[in-house]
Amino acid sequence: MKTRVEKSRSREVEETAERSRHFGKRDRILPPIHPLNEVASPERSVTPSPWRLRWRAIEQISRQEVRDAVYGWSLYLAAAVVVLVGVVLVYNTLRSVAESGLEIVGRPFYSAVVIATSVGAVYLAGWAALAIARPRDQGALRVLFFAPVDPLGLLGAHMVAALAVYILFLLLTMPLFALLAAVTNLPLPTTLLAGVLVSPALVAPAVGVGLFISAIAPSGRSAVFVFAAALAFVLATRIGYSALLQIPPTSRYYDALLFLRELLQAMREALQWVSPLELLSQGLDAANRANWRELLLHVVSGLLGAVIWLGLAVWALGRRGVLP
Repeated sequence: MKTRVEKSRSREVEETAERSRHFGKRDRILPPIHPLNEVASPERSVTPSPWRLRWRAIEQISRQEVRDAVYGWSLYLAAAVVVLVGVVLVYNTLRSVAESGLEIVGRPFYSAVVIATSVGAVYLAGWAALAIARPRDQGALRVLFFAPVDPLGLLGAHMVAALAVYILFLLLTMPLFALLAAVTNLPLPTTLLAGVLVSPALVAPAVGVGLFISAIAPSGRSAVFVFAAALAFVLATRIGYSALLQIPPTSRYYDALLFLRELLQAMREALQWVSPLELLSQGLDAANRANWRELLLHVVSGLLGAVIWLGLAVWALGRRGVLP
């Protein structure tokens, strides 16, 4: 039998245990829950759509390309060359007017603006011709495709970056042309400025051609060669046809250069449908004449041509691959 002391001790132990159980139920501190131990909700576990990932890649790549162009020197060199050429053309215009004594000049800034935008288009096309071929030779393109990047996202990013760089190019050159017009008291038509405003759509096919050359070329050196050959062919056709128009026929009944004239004319008419420089020149001419219907037609043609060339570049990159 238990003594009174043992009974009292056992009673105290039971009361203490009972109080501890009640305390634990009421004030127990739970261990912290780690974020990885949480059960993800269906809303949080939704995978982003491919187009959302593609737009994110386009934004990041294009931002990096624009930053490289801003901190580089080629953009400012092209802008300086364009401004210098514009000053020379305006000076020649003023000198010819002073010598002739007519004090009449038509479209004094048209040639300068056309040359400026054409130089910008050629600069961006050359930049695009190396945008894929050079990283492929260096092995950087293969590393880039380990990220969630596909050919459409990569080439779309370069297209967006090229158009952004072209807008920066216009912001560097057009205010200087406006200042030159104010100093020389020559008219800079607002219709021509409207054409410059929509000129990115006219320049987009040139970027698409450069991206296609860069995607299909075996190496960076071959891309440069193909681009230079295509540019030389376009310029030779335009300059050669203009030069032949200045040469009169040898006689009234016989023209020794007739075949060459007709050949260059046919080539020039064919280039009007595929050459971005011809599209740009005709679009600015339509804007300068305030022919908005024709300008809209050229803008739509430029956007359609950019989509076609970009699609061809995506196909070429998928066929050529990312390996050197």
